[in-house]
Amino acid sequence: MPVRSFVYNQSGMKTQVIHLDIHDDFISIRDRMAWAKTPRILLVWPRRGKVSVRPLDITLLRRHAGSLGAELGIVTRAGDVRAAAREQGIPFFSTTAEAQKQQWREQKPVQISRRYERKELRVLRQQLPPLELFAFMASPVRRIAVFTAGVLAVLVVMLVFLPSANIQITPPEKLQSLTIEVNAMAGEQAVQISGLVPQHNLVMEFQGSDTALSSGREILPDQASVGEVVLMNLTEKAISFPSGAALQTASHPPVFFLTDESVSIPAGKGKTIRVFIHAREPGLSGNVIQGAITIVEGPLGSSLAVTNPSPVSGGTEISNLTPTEQDRASLKKRLLADLDRQARLRFASQIADGDVLLPATLAQLRILEETYSPPAGQTGEKLSLSLRVEYSIGYASAADLDLLAGKVLDASLPAGFVAAPGIIDLKMVSSPSEDAGATSWQMLAERTVYPVLDVGAVITVTQGKTVVQAVSLLTTTHGLAKSAQIKIQPAWWPWLPFLPMRITVSG
Repeated sequence: MPVRSFVYNQSGMKTQVIHLDIHDDFISIRDRMAWAKTPRILLVWPRRGKVSVRPLDITLLRRHAGSLGAELGIVTRAGDVRAAAREQGIPFFSTTAEAQKQQWREQKPVQISRRYERKELRVLRQQLPPLELFAFMASPVRRIAVFTAGVLAVLVVMLVFLPSANIQITPPEKLQSLTIEVNAMAGEQAVQISGLVPQHNLVMEFQGSDTALSSGREILPDQASVGEVVLMNLTEKAISFPSGAALQTASHPPVFFLTDESVSIPAGKGKTIRVFIHAREPGLSGNVIQGAITIVEGPLGSSLAVTNPSPVSGGTEISNLTPTEQDRASLKKRLLADLDRQARLRFASQIADGDVLLPATLAQLRILEETYSPPAGQTGEKLSLSLRVEYSIGYASAADLDLLAGKVLDASLPAGFVAAPGIIDLKMVSSPSEDAGATSWQMLAERTVYPVLDVGAVITVTQGKTVVQAVSLLTTTHGLAKSAQIKIQPAWWPWLPFLPMRITVSG
C-alpha cells in the first residue's frame, strides 16, 4: 500500500511525503496530491520498478501542485524523471533525508500566455459594418420572407434526408412441376442429369423354418417266420446238429433259416428228428410252403436231409411314411419364398425416408445353413427344414434423388424465376422395374418458384409516393397476389423518401 507521511525541513516548513509505487499513474498521483494540506508536497519514486508517468505528466503535476498552493519536490534516481524535473524547475533529491536538509529552489511561476488581447467593447462596435448594409432587413415583409425561406430550406432538407422506408414484398409464387425418368444402376458413382443415379445395396441375413407331411412310404420287415423241419440221418452214425445251424430253400434267391436248439440225430440211415426253426431275416420272405426247405448248409449237408412237413409262417412287414426328394425340394422352395417376402418387408423398414427400394434387385447371395429333420435316409411322418440365408437388395438414396430433381428442375427453370428455399416434393409415378441391368421408374418433382425481385424498379416506382399509391403501383406493375407492406420512419411522415438510398426492399 502507498505510504503517506509528514516531515519538517530545517526551516520548520511542513511537507507532505507521498511514496509512489509501480502501479501509480498520473491520475492516481493527482488524486493523492489533492488530499495534501501542506505548503510542500514531496513525491518519492520507488527504488525498484517504474512509475507510469511521462514528462508531460510531471509538468501537469507541477501545475496541479501550484493550484493547491503548494511547492512540488521529487525524490528519485531515475535519470529521465530528474531531467524532466530540471526542465520544469522542480527541485529533485536522491533521498528523503536530503530533501529535508537542503533548501528547495524557488519554482518559476507558470505563465499562461494569451493569444490575443481583449479589445474594448467600444472599439468592437466601431468595427461593425455600416447599418446601410442591412437596411433591407428593416422591412417586416422582408424579414418574413427571409424567415419563410429559411423554414422552407429546412423543410426541403427534412424532405430529402429525414424520412426512410422499408418495403416488404411477397413475390407471386408459381409451381414448377416435371416428370423425371430415373434409372438406378449398380456401379454408377455420380448423379447424371440424364436421370442416372447410383444403386446402393443393403445386405442382411434371414432365417426361418417350415414343416410338411411326408408323402413317401417305405416297407420294412417286422416279424421273422417260424416253423418246424425234419432232419434225416443219411449215415450209420449218430449226428449232433448245433443250435443256429443254417438251412435254406432251393429257390432263387434262397431263403435262409436257423435252428432254435441243438439236437442229436440217432445213428442209422433213415433215422429222423424234429427241430424248430426261424427265418434268418424278418419279413414276408420267410413264409414258405411245405417242402420248400431242402438244403443243409455246411459240412453236414451230405450227411443229413431236411424238409419242412408243414408251411413256415408268421413273417410280417410294416409300412412307414418317409419324406421323398420331391418333398425336400418343395419344402425348400416354399420356405425360400417365405423368406423372400420377409426380406422385402424387412428391407423396406431399414431404408430412410425418401429412399426408393428396388424390389426387382432382391437376390439370395448364399445359403448359410440348411438343416433337414429327419435327415436323408430316415423315415418320419413329417419333414422339417431350417434355413439361414443372406440376401441383398438395391435402393436409390433420397439425397441422390433430390440432387437429380434439383438438376433437372434448374435446367428447366423459367427465365426470370428463382427457386424458393425448401425441399423438393418427390412422388412416385410408376413402380421400379428392371430392364437391361438397370432399374427404371418415373417420379414427379415439384417445387415453388417466384420471379426475381427487381429492387431498382420497386424503388423507382415508389419514390415520393404515399403508401396507398405505392402499394397500388406495386400490385399493378409486379402482379402481386398479396399487398406490399410499407413502413415509413418517422411514422407520421406521409410520403416515401425521394432519395433511393433511403428506401430498402426485402422479399
